[in-house]
Amino acid sequence: MQNNKLKENTLESKYVCTICGHQAKKMYSGMKGYMEGLTYDVIACTNCDTSYVDPLEAKDEIYEHIYRQVDKVPGYERYYRYASVMKKVGNPLKLLANSESAYWAVNDVLEKSYTNKNVSILEVGSGLGYLTYALNKAGYTTVGLDISEDAISKAKKAYGDYYKADDLFRLAKVQTEHYDCIIMMEVIEHVENPTAFIEAALSLLAPGGKLIMTTPNKTATPPGTIWHSDFPPVHLWFFAEKTLQYIANKLNRTCEFVDFTEYSKKFYSPQYAGDIEKIQIGLPRLDVNGDVRSEVVVEHTKTKIFGLRLRFFLSYIRRRFMKKEVSSRSTTQCVVLS
Repeated sequence: MQNNKLKENTLESKYVCTICGHQAKKMYSGMKGYMEGLTYDVIACTNCDTSYVDPLEAKDEIYEHIYRQVDKVPGYERYYRYASVMKKVGNPLKLLANSESAYWAVNDVLEKSYTNKNVSILEVGSGLGYLTYALNKAGYTTVGLDISEDAISKAKKAYGDYYKADDLFRLAKVQTEHYDCIIMMEVIEHVENPTAFIEAALSLLAPGGKLIMTTPNKTATPPGTIWHSDFPPVHLWFFAEKTLQYIANKLNRTCEFVDFTEYSKKFYSPQYAGDIEKIQIGLPRLDVNGDVRSEVVVEHTKTKIFGLRLRFFLSYIRRRFMKKEVSSRSTTQCVVLS
């Protein structure tokens, strides 16, 4: 989202980046949040190039609101579609890899790193559980971890006993078992202290293990973009590649970014970026009671008419044959720490 009305008096230098400790500036005041009644300022670091919101506070209850009506919530309803179709296809991991660049990137790293699939994986933030299930179906021994007991209960009911409800920080302190690979898809932008969260995950890696993370990519957006991610308190951070490189260096880890050139050759991937003032019109998504506001409810006519599998097929055909712009970057970045 680009702000065409940025004024000099909004550029305040009293902020200190909680990632790198350098000076940060206020870039936007009073941004509407995901839920009615919440507003935030957007802060950008001049050193590590991250953006974050003020107040920097996670509100876990918002996910209870989202997941009790996940089939209607804009942006999240696609997760509902994925979860609904997983057991109806022979190769669910391939379906996911053909659906979004983030899943393609994770699958690409796994295929290149673990050719025999003899690997133990922990998925942190497994949510509805469909990726953990897809990884197990593909031959990877995978456990899904989520802090929500309700989410874990539903995932077990849908897919089997592949999951456990726990807090990552607690698990890092008490568990002796380690994993060859840890996957965190679209997770680190949700937490208040991403560096500590990543460090906790790394402590659960076996020697030589890999931490695969995906998150929206600020570096891939046009200059002047203020925020191009879910709105707070869902997403609290908007990371550049430089930010994740900084965190990796701080934790004494090597950092490698996935190249999306092959994905972009095969699939059309829209580059969403617009004026922040226009996008603010569609906010908030939820009202004060946590219910999806009627004017932003996603319609499901196509799903009802065509069915989920046919809808996936039609989406695949459309993205496969639309004009593509080949690029090494995607609006989602995937980074591997080892």
